[in-house]
Amino acid sequence: MDTIKKILKQEGRMRKIRVAIVDDDPDIVAELKRYVDLTDGVECAYATTNPKEALVALRRLKLDILFLDIEMPIVNGLDVLGQLESLQRINPGIANLQVIVCSTNREVGDKMFHYGVTDYFLKPFEQERYYKAMAKAKDKIQGRGLNDLDEENKCFFYGTRGMEKQRLNYDEIIYIEAKNDQTRIWIEEKTYIEVNESFGDMVLCLPKASFAQVHRSFAVSLKHITAITTQLVILSGIEIRRGERGKYTYFDQWIEQNTITGKLNRHGIVRDRADN
Repeated sequence: MDTIKKILKQEGRMRKIRVAIVDDDPDIVAELKRYVDLTDGVECAYATTNPKEALVALRRLKLDILFLDIEMPIVNGLDVLGQLESLQRINPGIANLQVIVCSTNREVGDKMFHYGVTDYFLKPFEQERYYKAMAKAKDKIQGRGLNDLDEENKCFFYGTRGMEKQRLNYDEIIYIEAKNDQTRIWIEEKTYIEVNESFGDMVLCLPKASFAQVHRSFAVSLKHITAITTQLVILSGIEIRRGERGKYTYFDQWIEQNTITGKLNRHGIVRDRADN
């Protein structure tokens, strides 16, 4: 069966961008890691507050993007940048490494140009500044495609070998379900598309702003949620089990951020306009 996997491989979307974070401030590491975890097609492969250990890791890890602090004890960011060229010769896995510097030091901007970093911004920073830097780095790694020009171009095509491929837009997906080594993409209460993708790979392919994992076997479309209980997520009448509370952090945070206290009331009088 020719599945969505072959198509995704052709488009290069199955390859996750691997990110490392090196900063002696654990709060900054945690903040950057949270942003990375929310970024489509990206994973945090390494994070440390110890730049000396980072130099060792850069000899063996395969990485695409490095978030690097400058002001660090013993080994600072400039030391890392100074050794990067020789490290790239030792380790082909970082040959095309894009470096994004985030620092409190306003005086190192000119040096960043000398070292050829992809982007540079000051701490503290806003979330939008992170995404701007990440977009610049992703463009250098992947190049710009039609998906970057218009979000509506993002979709799946599925079908069997030699047959017509059918389009599946993200907003048609209600939820996805793990089924052994395959995944079922549910588009109606009794209709699904079975693909040879693993559930984990499918979760990575879906846009993180629109889908969230709620159980080890289920990820749901946030758009299709109509109600929530402590144990269930309800999507247009379909009930999905929720996993252990606290395990699926982003979904829990989304619920918390969008929850208000109130109840539905129906009034017997219909008012067409405000009373004078």
